[in-house]
Formats: sequence, C-alpha cells, structure tokens
Amino acid sequence: MKIHLRSLLRLGAACAALAFAATALHADEDAAEQNTVRSKFSDPSKPGTLKVSLPWAEVHVTGTDGNDIVVTSTLEQKGKKDVAKDGFRRLDEDVSFEVIEKGNVATIVMSGDNLWAAHGAEFHVQVPRNTSLILRTEAGGDVNVENIDGDIDINSMNGEVSLTDIGSSAVVNTMNGEVTANFRKVPAKPVSITSMNGEIDLRLPADTKANLRMRTHNGTIRTNFPEGVLQAKTEKVSGSRGFTTGYGPNRDQIREITRQAERMARDAERMAREHVKLARVHADAARDDKDDEDNDGETPTPPADPAVAAAPDAASTPAPAAKPVATTLPAPAPMPPVPGWSGGKSIVGTLNGGGIDIQLSSMNGTITLRQTK
Repeated sequence: MKIHLRSLLRLGAACAALAFAATALHADEDAAEQNTVRSKFSDPSKPGTLKVSLPWAEVHVTGTDGNDIVVTSTLEQKGKKDVAKDGFRRLDEDVSFEVIEKGNVATIVMSGDNLWAAHGAEFHVQVPRNTSLILRTEAGGDVNVENIDGDIDINSMNGEVSLTDIGSSAVVNTMNGEVTANFRKVPAKPVSITSMNGEIDLRLPADTKANLRMRTHNGTIRTNFPEGVLQAKTEKVSGSRGFTTGYGPNRDQIREITRQAERMARDAERMAREHVKLARVHADAARDDKDDEDNDGETPTPPADPAVAAAPDAASTPAPAAKPVATTLPAPAPMPPVPGWSGGKSIVGTLNGGGIDIQLSSMNGTITLRQTK
C-alpha cells in the first residue's frame, strides 16, 4: 500500500488540531475551577512587597498598572466549603490558601492537614508593577515573573526560573533548573544568578554599565556583546572554596553565593528527612489498616488459660515479625553534592567601562550574556 508524504503531513496536522482543541477544552474546565482572591497594599503610594513560600507549586507573577493584588489558584480559598456535584463535602481540612497583608507586605499562605498534597498547585498573581518579590519554592515548581520593576529575590530547588521585562535587580538561586532573565532597562542594582545544574541566559540593554564575573565548571561562557563594549579576561581559578582567592572587590559577594548554595543543600537534606519520616507514618497507617482488615469479622479469641499462659514455652516464643508494608511515596531524589567551586572557568570584565556588579555562576551549564537593542 503506497502512502504519500503529503497525506502523512495532512494526517499529522489534523491530529495536532484535535490535540490543541482538547487541550483548550481542558484549560477552560480548569479555569472554571480556579479560585481568585483580591487584596490591596495598605499604603498604595509606596512600593509594596509580595512574599510567597510554597512546598511545591508553579508561580507566575505579572506586574500591572493597577493597585490591586489578584491571586488566582487551583487551590481553594481558605474558609470556602464547596459541595461537590454529587452532594458530598469534605469534613477534613483540605489544602487552601489566603492572602495576608500587613505593613505593605502581602503574603500568600497555605494551610491544611497535609501541605504536600498540593503538589503541582498553580498560582497566578497580579501586583502593581513597582512591587518587590520574595519567592520561595521548597521542593520544586517553575517560577515566572513578568513586567516587574521592583527588586526580585528567588530561591528555587527544582524548576525553571524565567524573568521577562524586569527593570531593577534580580537575585536568583536554584539547585536544578535553567534561569533566563531579560531586563527591559538597565539594572538599577546588583544582579546575582546561580544555578547548580542549569543554563543561565541573561539579556541586558546595550548601554548597560557593569562589572562582570561569570563562572562555570562544566559549560561554556559566551556573549554577543562587541569586544569594544565588553572588556573581558580569563581569571585564574585556585583554592578549594569560592570562585577565586584574590579578586578583592567582590570577595564578600562571592562568599555569600557559596553560603547560599550550602544552605540550599542543607534545606534539601532536611526535606529528604521529612519525606522519609512521612513515608514511615504512611507505612504505619497502612499496617494498622491491614491488621484491621485481617481481624474484621473473625470470632474473638477467648482468654487464654492462666496456667498455659505461664508456661515457659509460650512465654519464650517470639512474636512473628510484621511484614513491611510498601508505600506509594517515591523515594526522595538524590541531591548533588555542594561543590567546592574549585576548578572550572572564570571570566571577569566590564561592560561600557564598568558599573553595577553582575555575577553569573553555574556548576553544570552554559552561561550566555546577550545584548538586546
């Protein structure tokens, strides 16, 4: 049977169209189930701060020209008790969220019996453009920020970080994930981006004035800034700690980046221990349920004769060991060791004669510095 390439292409296009329609339909259904909370900063005349600290969630923050704080999430608003279509409602406390504002600081807070049950939750947040952001994801989740002129501080364990059309400063630390940052205008304050395992792509206006330090262990460092604009040289890497041992002006900032990386590794170990503890709790609960099922419907065992119970053989017979009950919880992902930052490649230089400090570092990833028009 002869099949023409054009027919295959048409069939592929038709399948793609059907898949797109199905995705759009599911997206509409998901949107209908989302919950929205509105709030305001107590003093709209001053820049506010948004704080977010979540176990595992996707976070998307967009700056607007308005004064409202609008949070839309796949989680329910705290205190809201919905009745399902079949007439049932939950009696236990489901994972929910609320927005608390005090002193021009708005905080997204999650609550519930098991916060980790909200794995994969989504938060879409709109804030005034001049809002500063402090965003934390303890275990994972992508972070996307758009159109923000305030200061940005992000710590992420696993997930991509994307910053688009930002205008002030950015401090980003992630263990596993790519980081892309696109400045709409020249950064007003220092920029520091660190990724243990992931590429870094920084885009700056052509007239940016900066002191640069770029370091990667297993990757390359590249740029499209002209040689006359970017004056760079390779720095000798030595020592077992820090990016270098002799670059005085940025030594304190280098040490701070190393401390942040070590702290992230300690946090990962702590979460792994909590994960194991939770798995044990689930195993004990499953074992109890199994025992209840085994005893359900059986005739109660009559009390044993005291004389028989006191017999040496009965007393010395060890109880059979309980069989381990498997749990469905996955084992915690192994975390990479914190590097000593020895070895690798380090480039230092200036953009347009020097200015603010910009530091980019990746253990396993390429660093790209792009000029935008």
